[in-house]
Amino acid sequence: MTTARQWWRRAAAAVKDRRSLYLTRVAALRPASGAAAALRSPELEAAVIRATSHDERSVDYGSAARVFALARASPSALQPLMWALALRTGRTRCWAVALKALMLAHGLLLRSDLAPRAARLGRVPFDLADFRDRSSPPSKASGFSAFVRAYFRFLDTRSLFAAQELQCTNGDADDEDARLDRVTKLQHLLELLMQIRPYGDGMEQGLILEAMDCVVIEIFEVYSQICTGIARFLVAVLGSAPTTPRPRHGETVAAARRRRGVQGMRVLRKAAEQSAQLSSYFELCRGLGVLNAAEFPAVEHVPDDDIRDLEKLIMSHVVEGGSTEEKDEKALVAVEEPGLVSKTVVTKDWVVFDDDDSAGAGIRQGHFGNYVNPFVGAPWTAVAGSGDLLSI
Repeated sequence: MTTARQWWRRAAAAVKDRRSLYLTRVAALRPASGAAAALRSPELEAAVIRATSHDERSVDYGSAARVFALARASPSALQPLMWALALRTGRTRCWAVALKALMLAHGLLLRSDLAPRAARLGRVPFDLADFRDRSSPPSKASGFSAFVRAYFRFLDTRSLFAAQELQCTNGDADDEDARLDRVTKLQHLLELLMQIRPYGDGMEQGLILEAMDCVVIEIFEVYSQICTGIARFLVAVLGSAPTTPRPRHGETVAAARRRRGVQGMRVLRKAAEQSAQLSSYFELCRGLGVLNAAEFPAVEHVPDDDIRDLEKLIMSHVVEGGSTEEKDEKALVAVEEPGLVSKTVVTKDWVVFDDDDSAGAGIRQGHFGNYVNPFVGAPWTAVAGSGDLLSI
């Protein structure tokens, strides 16, 4: 039963959204000037406001679909849409608005990866690292705030890595060192993704579960890229035609091989650690009822003896001459992180997930009823039949 306090909060939230739409409509009637005017679009801002309403009980999938369809149809709309999200998040103290904005920003970043280089987004233009919810009772506000901050930390780091790759024009993207560095960054992103979880009691709400659905989709992609990167490393070192890493300035070929072996084993041991964490994370998600977690395959476990045998095999290939093998193996152990216990590792055949466009396409039953998965993409009819976005 809805209490008078809850009714009043919901009514006040609806008034806030209508006021934001009214101010956006008024702003559209005034001539704009300055550098920010090029990024402002009243219709796009109105679509963002509708998609990030204060209503924590539901998600306006129609408005979210319009935002993603606009971004897909016109890559030049990515920057104005992200700018509209920055305006929206800069004023809010409501966890529902902030979380919906993060979900939209997540989808825009994914769309940016497919856009022409000149239209891609850089780092997210807002900061929710210190977000504090003021819309919930104190007993729940801390949990919602922590969830929003965890989601933002991931998106901020992801956008930072994407911006760094966008600025990299030296042609070293296919260099072995660069590929291993990228796998290391992906493992850091996976660690941040697994931190997005409920941090308090009573957080098993539809909006939280929808956000974790989006997180699970991203984990599919990140984990797939990690597996592919490790597989390429193993082929480069243990394949029938092992490659020679490019020595750095003042470095010998033998030293370059040792450096690559040490870095590769760090990646492998981190993968072993994250395999156990990933299994626990998906057990948590399945227990909460996150829909996409039920589709994730079980993470295979390999005994510690196998990882140690693989370590010896790799180091025997990177060391020139048998006399230095023992020395370099000891050097490898010396750089391992203290306290790291490797309980699992990816299987001998590193899993690479094939994108199944038909699996998540269209409409399926969600936590708020039927909805269109925003990361699959909304049909253009969502925009064509949307009418006047500025109407109140």
